[in-house]
Amino acid sequence: MNHSRLHRSTIRSRSGFTLVELLVSIGIIGILIGMLLPAVQAVRESSRKTQCQNNLRQVGLALAGYHSSYQHLPAGSIHPPGYIDDGRGHPRATWSIAILPNLEMGSLYSRYNPGQPSTAIANREFAETSVSTYQCPSETATDVHFEPKNNVKFSRGNYAANYGSGSWGRNFWDDVKYRGVMGQNSRLKFSSIVDGTSNTVAVAETRSASDFGDNRGAWAFAAPGSSTVGLDCDTECRGINDDPSSDWIPYCPATPGGMKCNFQNNRFSNAGPRSQHPGGAMLLFCDGAVRFVSEQVSIEVLADQFTSMSGESN
Repeated sequence: MNHSRLHRSTIRSRSGFTLVELLVSIGIIGILIGMLLPAVQAVRESSRKTQCQNNLRQVGLALAGYHSSYQHLPAGSIHPPGYIDDGRGHPRATWSIAILPNLEMGSLYSRYNPGQPSTAIANREFAETSVSTYQCPSETATDVHFEPKNNVKFSRGNYAANYGSGSWGRNFWDDVKYRGVMGQNSRLKFSSIVDGTSNTVAVAETRSASDFGDNRGAWAFAAPGSSTVGLDCDTECRGINDDPSSDWIPYCPATPGGMKCNFQNNRFSNAGPRSQHPGGAMLLFCDGAVRFVSEQVSIEVLADQFTSMSGESN
């Protein structure tokens, strides 16, 4: 009788010890996961950042190839007479459309009808097509199309041409104090970049909006925030990853919970460089170099990098 009680007591003791041990093990595992998760996320972001950098290098090679063929860089955006500074009326080609053959995407380029606005039904299939080279893996919103009107959709990307340190208007491009690299209907030569190709940004990262009514990130759409970005220094300079509400763009739905913006469709329209990389954004320079630039960089330095002919390298 006593032996049976002792046996049952031993079983209960062993069971209790095993449960405590299990709980301790679970706690240790939870602590380890909590410690390792940030490291895993950092490794993943590092991989995404590297792919983003490689994408921009390909874009840089494509721009160099285009320049070699035509003796000038493509325009950031094309607008017909009467629609300059108008991000809504009859938008035509963008720089990112122009360099598709140089990215070995001639078949996609052949589906674009340059004689029609990019919003025309004739260009619908083209505009809807995603281009992976134009998408940074860190972006979370590239699967949401931009729809400026019924039955027209634009795929999204994350790289936009530098139109300058000022606002989007053609008059700011004409002023060398603000002139960037690819403006409206421009044809800038590398040899005209007096500030030096290694000192001048060609393409910067931009964010894709997660709302179908917001034009930001629509690479084939000729408007600020879509195909081009700048710094708005004619009013108040905006840096990398500035408050999104500083983007004054032609299509701004201001949806609650979405990326903020303000509506504006004239020469003072503007959208700045931004990314989902922590702490900064990738910039492609005119010599083909790609650099991660901190959002803490001084606005004076950044403004110099967004102008091509202001003479600051001398």
